[in-house]
Amino acid sequence: MDFFTLANLSYLVSAALFIFGLKRLQSPATARSGNFMAAAGMTIAIVVTLLETNFANWQMILVGGIIGALIGSISARAVQMTAMPQMVGIFNGFGGGASALVAISEFLRYLGDPGVAMPAESGVSIILGTLIGAVTFSGSMVAFAKLQNLM
Repeated sequence: MDFFTLANLSYLVSAALFIFGLKRLQSPATARSGNFMAAAGMTIAIVVTLLETNFANWQMILVGGIIGALIGSISARAVQMTAMPQMVGIFNGFGGGASALVAISEFLRYLGDPGVAMPAESGVSIILGTLIGAVTFSGSMVAFAKLQNLM
C-alpha cells in the first residue's frame, strides 16, 4: 500500500472518529470517551498532514502542542462547569484569531517577494481566511464578554 492510499485511509478514520466523538458528547456518561475519540481523530489528521507535506520543523509543533495542552488542561481544571460556555467562547475566539493571523502571514509572505505573483486561489483563501477568522474572533469575544457579564 502506498503512502497516498494510507494517508487517505487515515483521513477517513480521522473523520469517523470526529463524527463518533461528537455523537458521544451528547450524553454525560459517554462524553469523556467522545472527547478522547475526537482528540484521537485530530491527532491522526495532524500527524498525517505533517508527514504528507514533509514538514521539517517538528520541534515547533511539539512545543506549540505542549503549550496548548498545558493551557487547556489548567483551564479545564480551574474553570467551574457553570463557566464552561465562556471558556469555549474564548478558546473558539483564539482559534479564529489564529486563522486570521495565518492568512495575514501568508499575504505578507507574498508581499515580501515581489518576484512571485499571488495565484488567484491563494488570494481568495487569504481574504476568506482573514475575514472568517476575524469575524469568529470578534464574535467569540463579544459572546465571552456577554456571558461573563462584562457587556
